[in-house]
Amino acid sequence: MSVMPNVETDEDVQLIKEFTLLPILLDMLSRDCEELRVHKDKIIYGHILFYLKEVENTIYPAIQSIKSKMKKRDIKVLNTSMTPLGINVEYKVRGYVHHFTMLRSLIKAELMTTLMRMRRSL
Repeated sequence: MSVMPNVETDEDVQLIKEFTLLPILLDMLSRDCEELRVHKDKIIYGHILFYLKEVENTIYPAIQSIKSKMKKRDIKVLNTSMTPLGINVEYKVRGYVHHFTMLRSLIKAELMTTLMRMRRSL
């Protein structure tokens, strides 16, 4: 790498952000699938559930890929905590500890962007 070892790059932060957001998206998909069960008699139910499962099935390999990239870059997420305002993440990049906070509105926007990107790839 051409960067100083203690400096986090934009790519490092993006990996951590994705690593943090994808499990949240999995939880949301699971919750939504449960809520949709009340409409299982409707014809569209099967199609929506199929789509949500397809999205879910693309998330697991993405998380594994991110974990692999993080390991190669010596990045570790130390702590993730939810607050009423959003999420706080403490992580280590090549031995140096950093933090970031994402507000709920940003989390929602990022998850919508991720879903749209996944939809295009399906």
